[in-house]
Amino acid sequence: MQDSVPSWFGPKQAEPVLRDVVVGLRPGILEQETLRSRPGQNGWRYDAPDRRILVEAVSYHTAATHHLAWHDLTQRLIEPNVFLDPCFVLPAVQHFPLTRRPAFLLVWDETGGQRERLIGLCPLILPRTALSRFAHAWLHEQAALGTPLIDRTHAIETLDLMLDWLQREHGQLAGLMLPRLRHDGPVMALLRTRAVMTGRQLQFFDAHERAMLSSGADGARANQHALSVKKIKELRRQRRRLEGNGKLAFRTARTPVEVREATEQFLALESGGWKGHRGTSLLANPALTTFTRTMTRLLAREGKCRICTLELSGKPVAAGIVLESGGYAYLWKIAYDESHSSHSPGVQFMLDLSHVLIADEHIIFTDSCAIPAHPMIDHIWRERLGIADVLIATDTRHHRSFALGAIFEKLRRQMREVAKTMFYKLVGRKRS
Repeated sequence: MQDSVPSWFGPKQAEPVLRDVVVGLRPGILEQETLRSRPGQNGWRYDAPDRRILVEAVSYHTAATHHLAWHDLTQRLIEPNVFLDPCFVLPAVQHFPLTRRPAFLLVWDETGGQRERLIGLCPLILPRTALSRFAHAWLHEQAALGTPLIDRTHAIETLDLMLDWLQREHGQLAGLMLPRLRHDGPVMALLRTRAVMTGRQLQFFDAHERAMLSSGADGARANQHALSVKKIKELRRQRRRLEGNGKLAFRTARTPVEVREATEQFLALESGGWKGHRGTSLLANPALTTFTRTMTRLLAREGKCRICTLELSGKPVAAGIVLESGGYAYLWKIAYDESHSSHSPGVQFMLDLSHVLIADEHIIFTDSCAIPAHPMIDHIWRERLGIADVLIATDTRHHRSFALGAIFEKLRRQMREVAKTMFYKLVGRKRS
């Protein structure tokens, strides 16, 4: 399936040439011994009697031409991830310099002789030097999950061929780093299973938990006693005081036109708070501003974005951007009017939003996308979602290389945390 590049992805630029490999197999099993190889364009083709799978690494603009097949894949996933939806990824990548753009590893079911069905996608950052031992699944700085897109009916072969492609094309690599995966998600279970079945090593990094909210009766029960009686009384008192300044209303923008207007309100609200004062708001960065406007509008067209607002006499006092995909929701951003901080508008908003999400029959659970031990959300949403970075070996033979690389990766992360701690201490002293 070949589609033209949407005009909103911007003009095409010169991109590096990337190789591709075609691998044929029987369903679920990589049958390398029975394959017949022959030269192909920019790589090699491997044919099986009854099936052919194409694995290729392509540039950003080539990936954009397959946006319809990409969108179709998002309807058939073993585990949804809105942060790899084409409406999120392609606008995000567009605002990065060319040298930082990822390659896109695509897996196609090519049984009919053409790219008929996309069954896997993973954006990759490939090492630039021979000293680098791992490839990394690319994660945009505004994304909360790095789960690759894998067709639920071809999950085993898709994962195996992604790893096989890395071994064939980049034999010097020892593994693939997949950032921020759900610890109890289907993709994590698939990785564990294939590691056992194929002898690939696994390592976990930065395991942590963040708040989540189940929908339906489970969510209602889990959060029934999240707040103490004393805290509830205090919040009710603050809400009455807030209502004394005007009429409170909770509104939800869903259509592209509504979302476009609500996005501007959110950007202004966030910019007027502490993020704006520190220069870290979305509106403070022109590239992120454009990305946010484009992403929310495109996802709204697909019914995957809503912006909820708590208004006081028509003026927003708190708002949140909620993204959705495959029955899962993600609280991407939240902001509130700090001039009403004595009335806890952010908490009031979260309580109203919780009722809406719990009652939504189309949502399984909502990921807070928050940092661990968030000072506000963790006290309202009591359920926890386990998250971890996962390193899986691409070569089943060189265990020593993988183990050494994992040790260096752990040391690198520890040194980074020490450097961050020292930096924040230094900044704090200068401010004081």
